[in-house]
Amino acid sequence: MAEAAGLAIGTIGLAGLFTTCVECIDYVSLGRNHGRDYEMSMTKLVLLNARLNAWGESLLVTYEGKENAALKGRWLQEQDTVGKCLVGINTIFEDGKQLESKYGLKPFSADQSSSSMPKEQKSKAFRQVEDWFKSRIELRQEGISVTKKIRWAIRDNKKFDSMIADLAFFIGGLEDLSDRLQVLGLQQRLLKAEVQAITDTSSISMMEDASTQIQALSSSQSSEKEDSGRVPYSHTYIGTIIKDRAKVLNGNLGLQGQSSHSYYGTQASNDAHVVQGDMSNEAALAFFK
Repeated sequence: MAEAAGLAIGTIGLAGLFTTCVECIDYVSLGRNHGRDYEMSMTKLVLLNARLNAWGESLLVTYEGKENAALKGRWLQEQDTVGKCLVGINTIFEDGKQLESKYGLKPFSADQSSSSMPKEQKSKAFRQVEDWFKSRIELRQEGISVTKKIRWAIRDNKKFDSMIADLAFFIGGLEDLSDRLQVLGLQQRLLKAEVQAITDTSSISMMEDASTQIQALSSSQSSEKEDSGRVPYSHTYIGTIIKDRAKVLNGNLGLQGQSSHSYYGTQASNDAHVVQGDMSNEAALAFFK
């Protein structure tokens, strides 16, 4: 008997896309920076990573064909939300120049001996948070051949907060979905069980402070998005397939400069043509003529 196919977003498998998002976060570290501000920045990322993992575990998204029944039952209605959130997370890490200029990270090779700050220079509170984070990465990668990738260290705390806000926005969207599917309680219990491995009181306090700061950043970003007139014109295009002699515009018509789109897995074959981005009315008339 053939196994049931896993859920997919366009041509992209849900399990693979989710795993890619988690692994991207794994490649960010403290580097050689020290001080409570840098440790707090890393702690916020650790907590968001844990929230994302708890979401995946509660809905069994890495078990292809055996995903949570509530998610499978509403997949047609919810796949666009899941796609936008996961692709949004993945897009943050796709552009190395953006990671440096917008989010305040700097690259370093995984085999650089000077890339990591000595453990004794880190605070006691952060050491247990970091050890917990690393142990979860090792458990996830156990028995898997991991390709060496460029790692990223925090260079600018203020810019890095922009990444935290963006990640929190997308992860919050996934948690809203969990609430609609009535599995948010399970997700929160899974997260609590994970965090209980941290026993040092100062480490627990650091995690609580991180949670408060994430919430503040999320609220600030939500207000900015509501005040901005650009959001309604922005779209995420996932798994677009164009064949034969079709012509497709993945963008807005006559709204140049008012949107920011994300594209993932676009395929064009034969004599098909696709434009990724906004287009003026005049250009569209010529393109579709």
